[in-house]
Amino acid sequence: MNAIPINIENANSEIWARIIKAEARKHNCTVDIDFSEGNRKAEFIGNKTYMPRILEEVQKIFKE
Repeated sequence: MNAIPINIENANSEIWARIIKAEARKHNCTVDIDFSEGNRKAEFIGNKTYMPRILEEVQKIFKE
């Protein structure tokens, strides 16, 4: 049986980065994500004054 190898730590990081990216779009910002070939890069691009609000909104998603 050929199974797809999954590295849970990287998968979790990528999921968080993508959720943050989706929330950042609401504020006309984005997150440059690169989790290919062992990379672990998530760089915020946009007005950094929105960062606390974006992170707060992401946290609310998991509290409800």
